[in-house]
Amino acid sequence: MTEIPTVITPSKDFKRLQEKLNDIDETVENTNAEVIQRLGKKAGRDVGIVYGFMIGFIIMMVIGKILPIFQYYLK
Repeated sequence: MTEIPTVITPSKDFKRLQEKLNDIDETVENTNAEVIQRLGKKAGRDVGIVYGFMIGFIIMMVIGKILPIFQYYLK
C-alpha cells in the first residue's frame, strides 16, 4: 500500500503565513463591501428619483383637479 505524502511546516512560518492570508482576506472583503455599498447607493438614488417623479405627477394631477373648483368658488 502506498503512503500519502505529507509536508511538515514549522509552526512559526505557518502562523505568519496564516496571518498574511487573513490580512489579504480582510482587505478583499472590505473592498467587496465598498463596491456593493456604492451599487446600493446608486440603486437607491435611482429609485428615489422615480418615486419623486411619481409623487410629483400625482400632486400635479390632484392640484389640476382641485384648482378649477377653487376658481369657481372665488368668482
